[in-house]
Amino acid sequence: MAARKVRRGWLALAILGAFASTSLVGCGVKRVPVAGTVTADGQPINVGQLVFTPDPSKGNTARIVCVSRIKDGHYDLETNGVTPSDSGRGVPLGWYKVSFRILEESTKKHQITPPNINGKFWDPDKTPLSIEVKDDAAPGAYDIKMTK
Repeated sequence: MAARKVRRGWLALAILGAFASTSLVGCGVKRVPVAGTVTADGQPINVGQLVFTPDPSKGNTARIVCVSRIKDGHYDLETNGVTPSDSGRGVPLGWYKVSFRILEESTKKHQITPPNINGKFWDPDKTPLSIEVKDDAAPGAYDIKMTK
């Protein structure tokens, strides 16, 4: 088989095209910023994590979970998915059940007293909080209000 010479310009173009196509594969799902405040009976929560779990009853069957540490009553979600392209800052569009959790190790290590939040908010299957993540959400749309 005869070797064929490839001009330098075409080789560079082919390499550039290969890099461009690999960067497009794995772009994942569009995510939008989701942040807000978290309160219990009007008081800011200062420990724990806020968790957004896809709500299949409203059509969201994504295999992800969106989590944020709560600090000074504020949160800013990141998505954890099955693949790296499904993970990152922000949340994919759709409906989510909103729940609260605190890791037991955190309470022991840092001697934190878990906040007095109604038990229904601790279980993603029982929480009454459900939020639709939209591309054009109004200010305050993602503020979470729980009860004790």
